[in-house]
Amino acid sequence: MLQFEANDGLEIYVSQTGRICFKSCGDLLHSEEQIVTLTIGQFRSVVKAADSLIEQANDARGKS
Repeated sequence: MLQFEANDGLEIYVSQTGRICFKSCGDLLHSEEQIVTLTIGQFRSVVKAADSLIEQANDARGKS
């Protein structure tokens, strides 16, 4: 499991059904725990698009 102590805390893990889960820990004030699940194919698409997404994010940060 990967854990990131980011804005709201994020845990990434695999469920018993084989889905990849992203769980916000609800650490922020007035924040609730939420879980988003991806299929293996969806996660592969995210990984394949990672470089492009990072480039877009960096471009957007430069514009703000």
